Amino acid sequence: MKTLFPPAALRAAALAAALYAVTSGSAHAQLLAVDPASVNGSHESFSSLAVSDPLGSRIDGLLALPGVQFGKLFAGQELALAKAPRLGDPLAQDWFDDLAFGLPLAGLQLLAGPAGGNLGAYDYADADGVALAGIGPQHPDGSDAFGFGAISARFAQPVSALAFQVREADGGDGWLALYRADGSLIATQALGPLANGVLAFARGGGQADIAGFSLYHRDGYYGIAIDNLVFGAVAAVPEPTPALLLVAGLAALAWRRRGTHR
Repeated sequence: MKTLFPPAALRAAALAAALYAVTSGSAHAQLLAVDPASVNGSHESFSSLAVSDPLGSRIDGLLALPGVQFGKLFAGQELALAKAPRLGDPLAQDWFDDLAFGLPLAGLQLLAGPAGGNLGAYDYADADGVALAGIGPQHPDGSDAFGFGAISARFAQPVSALAFQVREADGGDGWLALYRADGSLIATQALGPLANGVLAFARGGGQADIAGFSLYHRDGYYGIAIDNLVFGAVAAVPEPTPALLLVAGLAALAWRRRGTHR
């Protein structure tokens, strides 16, 4: 049986899940971090995307794939500009898409970004192959904005869980906003510090009301791309117990401390 996610990615995901379970707080108790291997359903590897440029091929307009459609944002959201210092260069800044303002309108109508500033596909020429990235605002110094943009998606049918692989991450911040079909916000999950690996989330109680999501970030250097999107459900979503939260919290603190002493 083929393993969807590599063992190293699953190990990283397990530690990340502990961190997110603690940091999400009671306001996000309705959204739980889960084991990526527990998410079952449709799988999109992006392998069908044609990549003709070694630096990545840009995708204009909406991208329709089986069971899911991609764009930059939803009607009703405000596309804003965010800035953050470039990794390893305190004098330079990278520019990013920011979707923290405004809520989607009912129906979750996807919108594409401008030509050349929407989405892109990059072929890593490895076991996982092609990944999907957002194209962000043009940096003032003319550097490539590939990977610095937002990605929004609408599912053909609402789901209760999703998982996806993050690629090219360098420790920046990110946010995953989940929406119902009427445009209402389920939760905005903080993701950070971002690391390469697999993230997976499920609705507490198994409610199948995740109709779409927006992913945006401030992760410099290469930006990020996503791969191996799985959307559907999990067999069972356990509620976190106080003991589990304590163990998760200790693991998260140890991981953070280790990161600051590298």
